[in-house]
Amino acid sequence: MSRLDRCAGVAAAVLLSGAVAAQDGFRFREGRSRAASVNLAAADGGAEFLWPEAAGSDWDTAVLGVDVSAEDTAQPYVEISSDGVSDRQYFGAGDVGARWLNLSFLRGRVVAGARVSLRGAWLRLAPGDATLRLFATRPDLSKPILVLAPHPDDAEIASFGVYARRNATVVTVTVGNAGDPSYEAVFSEVPELYWFKGHIRLIDSITVPWQGGIPPERCFNLGYFDARLAEMHDKPNDVIPEMYGPNVDIGVYLRDNIGSLLPRRSRASKWTHLVDDVEKVLKKVKPALILAPHPQLDTHWDHQFTTVALAQALERWKKPVTLLLYTNHADQNKYPYGPAGTLISLPPPAGDVLLDRVYSHPVAPELQRLKLFALESMHDLRMTPTQQYQALAGDGRALHPERTGSPMDVSYLRRGPRSNELFYTYDRDSLKPMIEDFLRAWRASRSGS
Repeated sequence: MSRLDRCAGVAAAVLLSGAVAAQDGFRFREGRSRAASVNLAAADGGAEFLWPEAAGSDWDTAVLGVDVSAEDTAQPYVEISSDGVSDRQYFGAGDVGARWLNLSFLRGRVVAGARVSLRGAWLRLAPGDATLRLFATRPDLSKPILVLAPHPDDAEIASFGVYARRNATVVTVTVGNAGDPSYEAVFSEVPELYWFKGHIRLIDSITVPWQGGIPPERCFNLGYFDARLAEMHDKPNDVIPEMYGPNVDIGVYLRDNIGSLLPRRSRASKWTHLVDDVEKVLKKVKPALILAPHPQLDTHWDHQFTTVALAQALERWKKPVTLLLYTNHADQNKYPYGPAGTLISLPPPAGDVLLDRVYSHPVAPELQRLKLFALESMHDLRMTPTQQYQALAGDGRALHPERTGSPMDVSYLRRGPRSNELFYTYDRDSLKPMIEDFLRAWRASRSGS
C-alpha cells in the first residue's frame, strides 16, 4: 500500500486477481479469495472509503490492508464504523507498517457506495490505495467438529464460540503438567506437584467444555506430557519422559478421562503412539471440520507439533475435511491487542506465510460471557488458592508463601472473550505444503543454518 497525496474522492474499485503479496509477509493463495482496490481518503484525523461495488455480497470475512503508525502507548486503536454500526480494533504499542483491519462485522450491513469511516486513536492511517480482501469461507458448522487442543484451555481460548452448543468433540493432546511450579506451597515434592498439576488440568480439559454444552463424554485428553512434543517429533521412536520426573507412562493421566474415545491403559510416551492416537480419534469422530493451531503463526512448540501430528494422521485417514487453524501465542502473547469484546484480526507474522482462506467467526455478547467464565474456570489461568488467600487476607504468613516467580497470566481473560474468533482455513491439498514449509524452517533453525 503506497502513501499518496490526500484525495477527497474515492477511486472506483478494481477487481484484482492472482496471489497478491502483502508487505507484512502474508500472501494469499490464488483463487481462494477476491481483492478489490479502494482509496483511503484522509478525513478528520482518520480515513474513509466507499464500499466498492466489486466486493459483491458473496463473502463472510473481509479484511482491509492499511499502513499504520501507532504511538508508543498501551492502547492504540482504529474505530471502524458504517451505517450506525461500529467496532474497535487495537494494535500493539509502536506498531508500524502494513497491517490488516477486520471489517467482517459489516457483513449484511454495508452495500455498494456505503461510507466506511476509520478513526485512529494514538494511531495514524496512511491515505491512498488499499486492498480490500474478501473470503467466502462458509464452513458448515452443523457438521461434526473436532477441536484438537495442545493443552487444557487452548480449545476455550481459540474456539469456544465455534464449538459451544454444536456437534463438537474436544480432544486435548497434553495434560499441561509443565510450566511454573504452581501449588508449591502445598506440595513438598516436585514430581508430585507436577503430577497434581497435570491431573487437575486434565479434569479441566474434559469438564470445562460442558459450560458450552459439550459433556465430558464428548471430551478426551490423550495424556501426553506438556512441553515434550517437539522432542518426541525429533526422536519419533524414542520414549520421552515427563519434564520433572522419570515417568514415561501416559496411562498415569489417561485413567482420569470419563469418555471412551480411546482405551485408558498404560502407554509409552512416544511420537509414533501420538500419531496413532490422533488417527484413531479421526476414525471415531469422523469430523468434517478440525480446529487446531497454525504452526507458522502460533509460536508455542507444543501447538506447532500438535498440528504436525494431525497432518501425519490425516495422511492415513483420507476422508474429506476442512481445517480451521488458530493461534493462541503470537507477538510474545500480547496478541490479540486491546480489551475484551473488541475485534481480532491477522497477527503480525514472523515471516512469509501463505494463507488459503481467512474465516472470522462472530461471537455474540452472551457467548462472550460464557467464554469468559469457561476461561476463568481453568486452573492455569488464575491465581493459585494460596495466592488468592494471601492477596485477599493481606497476610503472607497465614500459609506457607509461594516463591516469587512469573505472575499468573490473566491476560487470557482479556484476549479470549472477543467479538470474533479468527481462523485460517485449509484443505488437505493446501495443508501439506504449509506443514512442509514449517518443518523446513524448523529443521533449519535446529541446525543453526
